[in-house]
Amino acid sequence: MNNYFNLIDISTLNRKIAKEKFPFRRYLFWDTDTESIHLQINKSFIIERVLTRGFLEDFYILTRLYQEEEIKDALRKSKELDARTVHFCSRYFNLPQSEVYVSPYYS
Repeated sequence: MNNYFNLIDISTLNRKIAKEKFPFRRYLFWDTDTESIHLQINKSFIIERVLTRGFLEDFYILTRLYQEEEIKDALRKSKELDARTVHFCSRYFNLPQSEVYVSPYYS
C-alpha cells in the first residue's frame, strides 16, 4: 500500500517533519491550540484526528512520526472512529476489524 505515497511530494513533507514542531495541517486541529499539542503526550488524539479527517499527506506524516504499533494501539483504544476509517486502517495495518471500535455516532 505504500505505493499511494508515490502520488505526493514526500521530499517536501520530510522537510516539514524535520523542520516544524507540529507538522500537521492546522485545519485538522481547528478546535485546539496547536501550540499546546505535544506529539507524544497527545499521541492518541493526534492519531485519531489525522486518521478520521486527514488527507494522504497527513497520513504520510503520521506514519513517519509514529511507529506502526503506536498507531495500532491508538486505534484499539479509540472510541471515536467511523466505519470507513476502521476499514481502511484494518487493511493498511493488517489489523482485524474486530479489534477496533466503530463509534455508533457515525452509524
